[in-house]
Amino acid sequence: MAGAQHCPGQDPRFWKAEDVSEEPCIHCGKVVEFFKDDLRRKCPYCRQMTYNPHHDLACAAWCPSAEQCLAQYGRSLPGDEGPVQ
Repeated sequence: MAGAQHCPGQDPRFWKAEDVSEEPCIHCGKVVEFFKDDLRRKCPYCRQMTYNPHHDLACAAWCPSAEQCLAQYGRSLPGDEGPVQ
């Protein structure tokens, strides 16, 4: 399959204003813009990776591809044995 596959539940066409946030970098304190599907981003100021406190994978509750999607983030469905965050 060519190209990246994206979860339809994370389609930015349906996002609300609160799905984009600005959070302080955990390393330098400068503001980093996050989208709700960003697990982490590189701070444009100190170039360190910082984590999104609002990372949203709520679609995992209903999505048939949830298990494969969560595996990309080192997570598993609630009640499953496996990596936890």
